Amino acid sequence: MLLVALVASAAVVVYGLLFDRTGQAIPFTVAGLLVLGVTSGVVSVGLATMAIGAGQEGRAIRALGGTFIGGLFALGAAASLLGAVILGYIELAA
Repeated sequence: MLLVALVASAAVVVYGLLFDRTGQAIPFTVAGLLVLGVTSGVVSVGLATMAIGAGQEGRAIRALGGTFIGGLFALGAAASLLGAVILGYIELAA
């Protein structure tokens, strides 16, 4: 389910940024970025809990891999939410 939400929200962001030439480009992009950020945050928390469990079981490679990928998802979530806030301010100012 999270994979579907990630792919769909990324598609909405790409559509809003590249293909939409109507007045709804920024709201589409903001909505897509918001869903992408929340979904990426949920995935990063899931990977963090998986990494903690793997570390407690003594699986160091799996724990480090989960931590690294979870960190990338957390950075992506922060960037997506920041982009949504910035574009939301742009929409309000316009």
